[in-house]
Amino acid sequence: MKNKKTEAKGENKMEKQITIFDAVTSPKELVTESLINFFWGFFGNSIVLFIAKEIDLAVFINFLIYYGIISYIVNRAKYESKFGKFIILPGSAAAGAFAGYKAAQYISTLI
Repeated sequence: MKNKKTEAKGENKMEKQITIFDAVTSPKELVTESLINFFWGFFGNSIVLFIAKEIDLAVFINFLIYYGIISYIVNRAKYESKFGKFIILPGSAAAGAFAGYKAAQYISTLI
């Protein structure tokens, strides 16, 4: 039975430590870092399409967002597990890069 006091203090299942392969993390951290890597790939790859189509405002906005994300990535703790290095980073970044490529195509046709 759950303790009502711990629920009232705001303890969350998303904060609980879990082990995935050789990585010890929390679901919240896993989702947060996956989203950051996704958007890193998303904005990094959409820049290329906007440059090719010469849509300067979109290039500038993407650069601002992309380098903001890069500043976070450079200053965060390195992934120490194989799960982080070889699954979380490349998987979510590649998915973001493809989504950015497709979204940039769509946006460029609207502009």
